[in-house]
Amino acid sequence: MTPRGRVAALFVVLVALFGVGLWGAHRAAFPGKGLYRVEGVFQARWGETMILVGHQAVPGIMEEMGTMSFFTESKELLDRADLKPGDRLRLTIRQLPDKLLVTELQKIK
Repeated sequence: MTPRGRVAALFVVLVALFGVGLWGAHRAAFPGKGLYRVEGVFQARWGETMILVGHQAVPGIMEEMGTMSFFTESKELLDRADLKPGDRLRLTIRQLPDKLLVTELQKIK
């Protein structure tokens, strides 16, 4: 392969890797159709399936909020998470007509 061909091949590989990185960043914010990811800080649990979270902006839905309530899919999802006030969270949420539903919940460091 000529030096010019090597440069062209390297360019193609770098562009492909850049595209993969962009796709990964997009999937981190938008994990699937109708799903969104948001990070925040757990503040309190209300009842079996409602939590209060201070969160960052949710791209495509809302700006950053000091405190907001979210409903979880199940009581078990919250029980497994074993949350304490101040825990940092990553939520996957689905926007429903009347509420935001947490489908995944993960503590982060």
